[in-house]
Amino acid sequence: MQENDEFNNDKLGLQWQWHANPKEGWALPFPSAGVLRLNSILQTDSIKNLWLVPNLLLQKLPAEKFSATVKFSFAPKTAGERFGFVMMGSSYAYLSLEKKENGLFLAYGNCMNADKGNAEEEKILDMVQRENIYFRITVNTGAQCSFSYSSDGIAFTTVDKNFTAQPGRWIGAKIGFFCTRTVKTNDAGFAELDWFRIEK
Repeated sequence: MQENDEFNNDKLGLQWQWHANPKEGWALPFPSAGVLRLNSILQTDSIKNLWLVPNLLLQKLPAEKFSATVKFSFAPKTAGERFGFVMMGSSYAYLSLEKKENGLFLAYGNCMNADKGNAEEEKILDMVQRENIYFRITVNTGAQCSFSYSSDGIAFTTVDKNFTAQPGRWIGAKIGFFCTRTVKTNDAGFAELDWFRIEK
């Protein structure tokens, strides 16, 4: 099993679905550059976790065991912007890059029973000096998920946290991306997805 999405078309593949009815500007394909740009969308204070965030770009899990890797760059402009790679369901976990006042930080977060309105828990893993990075989610038997990251796509560092994927309210768990911000601005940042690959 291998699935490659190089984002070099002017439309998303049918395997990708938004968490809610999509709005113009959430995602902009740039086939000439071979990237998909996800603009950071305002997440209001009333939203406690990703369960109610509409601009999640997700797809169903392709197999019982697989690894999914994304190469991307992140160009935030204001503190409070973040891009994440998430295993989404009624409970979820993610890796993210987040812009703070004092720099760009790598974080691992999760939320148990997100559909009940629970707040996220998040741990800052490291400060990063570059915006180009690789994220990976590896899924094993029993929906056991591990998260890892890399600066070169070769040597990956595994996060010391395991997560069991959970189905959503009407569907199974999904894997995908979010790009959000906490500040109102007319000049928001973005993430650009270079490629997304699923392998055994």
